[in-house]
This record gives sequence, C-alpha cells and structure tokens, in this order.
Amino acid sequence: MRHFHSYTLGGVAVLAIAGATWMAAQRGNIRETREIGRLPSGPEAFAVRGSSGKWGIAVRGLPALLQAEPIRIELFSEDSPSVRLAASGYDTVVPGQDGLLARGSVAAGGATFSVEDRWSVHGTALRLERSLKVSGSGQGGFLSAATFDTARLFARDELGIFAPGTMYGDTGHLTKAAIGGADSFADGKWSALRVREDRLPAPMMGFRFPDGSYLAVLDAAPRGDTIAADSHDLESRTIIDARLRFGSLGAEPGRDRLSIGYWFPGTEGDVTYAGNTYPGGQKRVWRRRYHPIEDGLTQQYTVDFVFGRSADFPTAFHELWRTAWRTLAPAVNPQNIESVRRNLLDMLAEQAQRAPDGRTGIPNYIDAVDNRHQDRKAIMGFTGKNLEAANYLLEDTGPRAERHHAIAAAIFDSFCRLKVDPPEGEGFDLETGAPALAIARDKVVYLRSFGDDMKATLRAILYERRHNREHPEWLAWARRYADWLLTQQTAAGGFPRSWRPVTGEVADASPQSSYNVVPFLVLLSGATGDAKYRASAVRAAEFSWKQSAGSGRFVGGTIDNPDVIDKEAGTLSLEAYLALYEETREAKWLDRARGAADFAETWMYIWNVPMPVDEDNARLHWKRGVPTVGLQLISSGHSLVDAYMAFDTDEYARLYKYTKDAHYLEVARILLHNTKGMLSLPEHPYDLKGPGWQQEHWSLAPVRGFGMHRGWLPWVSTSHLNGIFELEAADPELFKELSGTSTAAPHR
Repeated sequence: MRHFHSYTLGGVAVLAIAGATWMAAQRGNIRETREIGRLPSGPEAFAVRGSSGKWGIAVRGLPALLQAEPIRIELFSEDSPSVRLAASGYDTVVPGQDGLLARGSVAAGGATFSVEDRWSVHGTALRLERSLKVSGSGQGGFLSAATFDTARLFARDELGIFAPGTMYGDTGHLTKAAIGGADSFADGKWSALRVREDRLPAPMMGFRFPDGSYLAVLDAAPRGDTIAADSHDLESRTIIDARLRFGSLGAEPGRDRLSIGYWFPGTEGDVTYAGNTYPGGQKRVWRRRYHPIEDGLTQQYTVDFVFGRSADFPTAFHELWRTAWRTLAPAVNPQNIESVRRNLLDMLAEQAQRAPDGRTGIPNYIDAVDNRHQDRKAIMGFTGKNLEAANYLLEDTGPRAERHHAIAAAIFDSFCRLKVDPPEGEGFDLETGAPALAIARDKVVYLRSFGDDMKATLRAILYERRHNREHPEWLAWARRYADWLLTQQTAAGGFPRSWRPVTGEVADASPQSSYNVVPFLVLLSGATGDAKYRASAVRAAEFSWKQSAGSGRFVGGTIDNPDVIDKEAGTLSLEAYLALYEETREAKWLDRARGAADFAETWMYIWNVPMPVDEDNARLHWKRGVPTVGLQLISSGHSLVDAYMAFDTDEYARLYKYTKDAHYLEVARILLHNTKGMLSLPEHPYDLKGPGWQQEHWSLAPVRGFGMHRGWLPWVSTSHLNGIFELEAADPELFKELSGTSTAAPHR
C-alpha cells in the first residue's frame, strides 16, 4: 500500500533555497507575505500567498521549510485499498496576538473540515495551536496533520534522529526490525516513520541536518487518551473512535522532499510493536487510528516546531530534551520516603530463604499478587541483586536492624562460597544449593551480574569498616574475582560481555558493557590501597567513552537484550564516570558523567499518559489516576517501562552539587518520589499482597497499563533503596530537602 501521496504546491514554489536569497528567488510566485516572527536561533517564519491565492507557511534558514497546504486531512475508508490525502492552503491570514491567525477548510469524504490555526513564536519554537471542526458526516475515518517539507529529500544516513528512548542518531545498535531500525531504510531509502507519542517519554521527535541545524516536533500539550480496544489490539486493526486523543510524530518521504510533523490521532507505521511479546513483536505493518467523520466533531492540539543549531548530535538532543522539559513541566508526585524505606526493608528481609546446605538468599522472582510462582534461585546483580539487597539490610538502623543485619551477613557469607576465579555461577539454587545462572538458557555468566553485586559487596565492606567491623573473607572473595577479571581485560581496555561458567572461556567478546565494573574496581582500589584496580577502571572507562558513548549512544546495559541502545547503559556509565570524578577530580570525568546523565534522563516520562477511559481499573496493573511521570522506557526495540532509575536519585543530586545545574536537582526529586507511584504502601496498597511490593514493569503504549507479568524481582526494591540510602549518605541535608522532611528553605 502506498501511504504517502504527492500533492500540488498550490502555486507556491518556495522549497529549495535557504539564506538571504530565499525570498528573492521566489518573487515570481509570491503575491504577498506576512511575518510570523523570528526565532532566537535565526530562522524567520512567514505566511506566504502564492499564485493560487491560498496561503502557506514557510521558514527560511536553519533549515528552509515550507508547508504550502497546511490543512492536511488523511481519509480512510474500508472500501478503499489506500488512504487518501485532501489538502489546502489557508483562505485568510490576519495578524493576531503575538502572531498570525489563519483560517481555511477542506471538503472531502462527505464533510467539510474547517481549521483555525494560530501561529506564533514561542521561545525557540514556532508554535501551532490548531482547532478543527467537522461539518457534515461521512463513511470511514480521518486524521489531520501539521507538517513541514524540507528543501530536499535527505538520505537516512545524513540525519541524526532523536526520538527519546527510541532513536539516537543513526540506525546503529538498534535491532533491524525495530522502530527506526535498518529494515525501514534499505539502501538508504526511506519508509514512512510515524511513532505513537505514548511510546515516547516526551512526545517529541528531532532531526539534525548535515549543516548542524535541527528541527524537532513537540506536542506541547499532550493528552494521550485511549480506549481498551486500542490498548489490547495485538493485530494492528484499524480503529476509528472519537475518544482517541494521542498523536504520532515522524517523517515521510516524497519524491524530492521529507515531510516532518505531527499526525492526530496517532496512526503508526511502517513499524509498530504488538505489545504482548518481548523481544519479538516488532511488526512492519500500519497500526491505523482515526476519528469518525462526524458532524460537530472537533480536534484541538498544540504543536511546537523547535529550531536550533548544534556542534554535534549529543548537544542537539540535550538542548531538545531541556526544551521539552521546560514546556511540559513534569510535576512531582510526593511520597512518604521514610514509609517507603521501612516497608521496603521489612518486605525484602521477609523474602530471604535458607537452602538445604545452609546458604541464605532471596529468590530471583516472586509473584507480587500471590505466591503461585517463584524462581528459587539467589542471583547476583541485574535482576537478582542479592548482595545489593544485603548491603541495605546491613545499613538498616530501624527497629528490626539486628535481625536484618544477621540476614545480610548470612547472604554475604553464602555467596562467598561461590568460586569466582573464574566464576562457576552467578548465584545458587535455593532448593539444591548448586551454582545457578541468571539466564539459564544462555549458559553463561555476565560481566553485568558481577559488576553490580561486587560493587555492593565493596560498599558493604567499607560501611562496616566505618563502624569498626572488618570482614576479611568478603574482601578476599571480591579480590579473587577482581584479580581474575584483570586477566580478561584487553589491550584496548575493554572486558568481554560473558564467559562460560567454571572454565572462564569467553562466550561473548563484545566489550560494549565494560563500564559495568568501573565503580567496583574504584572501590576495591580504595579498600585495598592497590592502585592497579583503579588503573584498570580508568582504562575501561576511557575505552567505553571512545566506543560509543562519546557520540551520545550508550549500549549494552541489559543482559537479556545484547548490545542495543538502552537506558541502563546510560545510568551505569553515569555511575562509572561519576565514581572516577570523585576519585580523581579530573574535569573530563564530570563532563562524561553529564553526557551519560543527559542521555539517561531522556528515557524518563515527563508527561502523564492516562489509562484507557473504558478499562476496568481492577484489571489494570498501573492504576487509573496515578501519574506516570518518572517511569522510564527500558530499552530500544520495545515499549516496556519500569522504575529502575530510582537507583540514580543520588547521582543526579551529586551532579547538581558539582555543576550547580538546578535541572539535575529536579530530575533527582522526580526519581526519588514518582518512581514509587505504584509501590504498595499502607497509604496506597493497590491490589498487591502487602506493603513494599511492586510489580517489575508495565507499558504505557499498547498494551497500556499492563505488564507481561505481575512479578517482583529483588532489583525493584534495591533500586529504590539505593536512591534513598546513597542520597542520604552523600548529603544528609539535601536528602531531607528532597524527601520533604527538611525545615530549611529549598534550593533554587
């Protein structure tokens, strides 16, 4: 099916030329111009009237853009094999408050679509405030669009595309079948790219051009409403319903230009995700969404076209994200942080189990609603986080501290019985005591697993040392692993991704996740006084920055989705570079920590995505009315979200202290509070089995409000606890301020 249809330019041939000669070259085709305004980055926006008598909208410079027919209606009929496009320029354009007021209409599909558009300069954006009304009724459905055409058709590899949590630059490190993946750009040719805004942490998509200029489209006032039929559609059926209030953003190719913009409601293609499977479910098919052609139906939306210029792609997406943040102004959802801490610690301790051989551990998975299913393996790092859990039980000072300390010590003692040089496993089976793996089918041990929990072990050792308690057996165990690990470091500085258990044979030599062990090695150097560990950490961090992070792409964080762009690659890199900055005070590590932080926060939802209006709230996993601000996409290639970055509350707070950039403090506050929105507490127990329980993940795109299971894994609790304990340790007064318990004036 051919989706994009060519259309006439209404007598205005003003596409091709940017710069000072732009208007002069068009004098033969332009009857009249009216200025909208000049943007701070230099572009000038005009209404232009062509020889047809209709008005279009044009931007000259940075880059040159035109929409000669701003009223654009896409029509769908069950009787037609393809969609149809009806388009027109404006009939009238008159000066309005802070811009221009444009009116016009299109007759198609048995109805008239009348549009009133307000165009104005709003900060760094050209803002469109649209009101559309349907007169008359017809069969089928429609959507409206607000798009601009570029001066020429750009090849995919000429553009850096930024779609938060989805695309970062080119197609590298995306699965080929994913949204934005290589399958959609075979031989450098474009397929249409429209992405539903509920998939995006900010409803924004940006395009950086070869000359360094960029254009982004931002839904400045998103609503996101949907219905259960849309949410549960796994087959990509066409749905026509007036209750759909989400749009899509993207770009579509014409013969000689690229159309960039916003479509409402949010038809998606030519790739969509089924929503019920991971990592499968990437489908090259259209998921069409329309409003009925119904007398009296109205549409309202506000779209910002954001302009700028940057020296490189990471700077572009940093500037665009900050623009989206200021526009959307994400709000804090306050939580009782002490209630969170107390209930998490008590719940975590209750899950500790004793194996027949006397070892103690916490199962890798427990159903958060009932006890029908458990994965009775005690696992290090990633999802299992047994030693991270033990670390925070060890630091508990509450009424059950003595019991919690005993459980923590038992967990550390149990894991110290594992051989780690080379590793025989990532944990042990709680039923048999045998060594166990995080992902049994892979038959490997992962660098990430040991990076996470060896770091936690060193934190525990140093915490105990500060309280005059030594654990030489814990330190010796961690050091045995480190000494073996250093034999695996390549000359370039990287480490393999995984090894075969027992033998230590390299299973996956990819070095993309080498940043994982940097904090552990830095801590070990401090605990032992041996500089070789810090030297190894520096080499690994330098290697990781040069591999891909320096280009604004962070890769390889999650062990179950190898070497794709993902959030945890950014957060773990942030932790690594911040550890080296605090160890060395070298400015480059702080700069790199900021780069990782700027990437990682673009995975955070900074707008509220409402649950389907007709969904049964009792069935929903994410309950109606609970803000979704602060949740984060997990990885490129799917649309599942979680609250993992609760872990990084302290890192953004520390960045604020070092840089004095108040934005990082805003991020820290949201990560501290909003990530607890669906955590069961006495004040909001939900339908989980008790205080301290939380489901691992959900989706805000189809299937909206549901996860693939209702399970809890230890990392869910330890991420919350890490953000709380580490923030308090880093700055007790700032912790009081952010948690809402301080009587001092807040930072500004």
